[in-house]
Amino acid sequence: WIEKFEEDYFTRRSRTPKTETTWKKHYRAIFRRLPQERELTPQILLDAVTATKADTASRKQACIVTGALGKFAQIEFDPKPYRGSYSPKRAKPRDLPDDNTIAEWFYKIQNPSWRWVYGILACYGLRPHEVFHIDPDSLQEEPGILTLKDGKTGGRRIWPCYPEWWREFGLGTIQLPAVHGRANSELGERVTQYLRRNARLPFVPYALRHCWAIRTLEFGLDLSLASQQMGHSVQVHTDLYHHWISDRHHQRAFELLMSREDRPQPPAL
Repeated sequence: WIEKFEEDYFTRRSRTPKTETTWKKHYRAIFRRLPQERELTPQILLDAVTATKADTASRKQACIVTGALGKFAQIEFDPKPYRGSYSPKRAKPRDLPDDNTIAEWFYKIQNPSWRWVYGILACYGLRPHEVFHIDPDSLQEEPGILTLKDGKTGGRRIWPCYPEWWREFGLGTIQLPAVHGRANSELGERVTQYLRRNARLPFVPYALRHCWAIRTLEFGLDLSLASQQMGHSVQVHTDLYHHWISDRHHQRAFELLMSREDRPQPPAL
């Protein structure tokens, strides 16, 4: 059944490095837990689900995958009662670096190519693998509106936040490191490994993407625009990033609002 399911899966979509990564990460990882030489039954599917921890992303994914396989094999199996209450909102907020720390670390990275990669991630909030899918011509003119040719969710355009970093970090001069990978997941892993192990970055590179999202909230960028530039839905944007806003972010937004010359004034009695 697994072999037939895989054949059907790739009949419905092209077999590319991107879809192969999705298959391996979300489907094959769970199918491997099934007893390969036994007849597929509802109990076997249920065992695969309950082997994961309740109320986690793993449990939710196991329910999705086993449910899809059960439906394909025409087996009466309903995983919904076991999905639990997992939500990105339940995840523990990351300890994100402030913008001053982000800027300081740009200058601590010695390798010019990897320093440029870091600057791009900080200024545009890309997923790590997406630095290898940039249209270099899009970064030549100020303020450096980046065009992404491909990525996890396809191509899109991203505005710099801050545009000053585009100038200060010299991001218009493309300096990609000589990195190869068949799939986006491999490219992303190369970025993460270098910045964490070699550059000794004290936070995960993906945190730069989260910081970009929070920064756009502070600046008041409309959620639909910010989510589109990040390559995900408004719902995902809200679930992930509103949950992480701290008092520091609220205070900064308050100060920006109060400093506006055109802000409403209290009544004069």
